Amino acid sequence: MLKLTLCLLMSAGPLLAAGEEKDLSFPGLGYPIQLRFSPSSQGRTCFRTGYSDDPGKEYDTVLVQGMMPDGAISLEVEGKGDTIFSGAVRYERDGFRRFPNGRFWARYRAPARTSRRLRVSVTDLGLKGPASVVVYGTELLTTGELREEAVPVSTAPYAPGPSLFVPSTAPFSLVRRAQWGAAPPKEPYTPIKQYFFTLHHTQGHYPRSYGDSVTEMQFIQDYHQHAKGWNDIGYHFLIDPEGRIFEGRPIGVQGAHVLRHNPGNIGISIMGNYHPPANDVFTPETRRSFVTLGSYIRDNYSVGISSFYAHRDLGDTDCPGDGLYAQKASLAAEIFTPLPPPPAPALPPAGDLPPAQSESLRQLLLYLGRD
Repeated sequence: MLKLTLCLLMSAGPLLAAGEEKDLSFPGLGYPIQLRFSPSSQGRTCFRTGYSDDPGKEYDTVLVQGMMPDGAISLEVEGKGDTIFSGAVRYERDGFRRFPNGRFWARYRAPARTSRRLRVSVTDLGLKGPASVVVYGTELLTTGELREEAVPVSTAPYAPGPSLFVPSTAPFSLVRRAQWGAAPPKEPYTPIKQYFFTLHHTQGHYPRSYGDSVTEMQFIQDYHQHAKGWNDIGYHFLIDPEGRIFEGRPIGVQGAHVLRHNPGNIGISIMGNYHPPANDVFTPETRRSFVTLGSYIRDNYSVGISSFYAHRDLGDTDCPGDGLYAQKASLAAEIFTPLPPPPAPALPPAGDLPPAQSESLRQLLLYLGRD
């Protein structure tokens, strides 16, 4: 039985945010789930998984996100019937978004809070040929968890002050929110003093170009804001495979990326999936950008090596994947114990130089006022 990582979001009162991952097994399917199917007659089911293992918790909401290249299908989620004679329980889909590149999320509601096992089916809406869907993640929630914090909705226009953002004098290039087309936060941010930072992976699409990265940023924000009900994108920074650093939430406000550990925590997520069997490439460009960003946090927030975490250090999760987690120690070494610059080469004594070079050196020293 192969594994599908299932992100579970546990109730945490006002600190509610990013879910934790648990393993859920589906017969014959690996993670990320690859669904491949051929056309059926329109309106008929053309693919159906087996039922999952027992989720081990109650839920009334199911979130699914992944890649759907062909929009001529409908993805459905069903709960297992109470007996072998009862049929599956169809969950109502009450939210869906598919981006032009195929990135999608869908939200389903169970008729009541339940712990039923789940299966996923695909309905043909007019397929012209073979198609596929990739499911990167699935989360089980309760309705009360579809909100980040109990922050009153502002009745006046909200404009976060410039002091909350990375200043323009920062020693690295940043793709600002306006550049990638960020939507505004739904509610006022919670300003907070930052004192540690955490490494994540997005466990999703691996962008292949700047435009692809921009779309992924927009998708992640949309998923966080409208599928999960959060105030804004959960991370403070995201880094793409070409090393571009994208600005998420302002660095001076509370994020939503580690359950129960968001106050004071700067979230940095690497785009892609680095957990087996997925094996996206952690490029040298991404590495350099992460080290540069980590060094900036070290210097500006007095963060020591003991305050650098991977997500799995703080919760029951695979994030940032085995591949990235294996890099954590060397990343910490580069950030917190950088190699000293090589010494400048010593000039040989003038007497050891040929006459022409000796005269040139004498003229140079005269010019520098060192004669």
